[in-house]
Amino acid sequence: MVKNKTLVLTIPHYKILYTVNYLNEKHYYPLSKGVWKILKGDIDEETMPFIGCESFGTITSYSSKKISRLIMMLYRYHYLSKKYDEKTNELYLEISPLGVSYLGKYLAKHKNSFKKKEKTIEHTIIQID
Repeated sequence: MVKNKTLVLTIPHYKILYTVNYLNEKHYYPLSKGVWKILKGDIDEETMPFIGCESFGTITSYSSKKISRLIMMLYRYHYLSKKYDEKTNELYLEISPLGVSYLGKYLAKHKNSFKKKEKTIEHTIIQID
């Protein structure tokens, strides 16, 4: 007898769902790498408009490969879907109704879960008068 497996969502899963939902609400659709850039906090021409996203810069230690694996699992379990763009011939990420539902339930229980950890700057070179 085979049991149906379910995906237990972790905070990084919810941060990914939040990021994709945030972008989709603004009519933007990311690739995995775009989600990673936002979660990592990379500031460049492409990510500048999304600095206001609450999940921006909240997962700085995960590699692009790790984020891609988490996204793949969310896709396999139908929390995310793909949207085709004819211009670029690419499949972009879109949050599914299931993903929206789970994200809503999570956010109702955890109001402050996406706080950024401020990095302390270690000064390795200083000027002394």
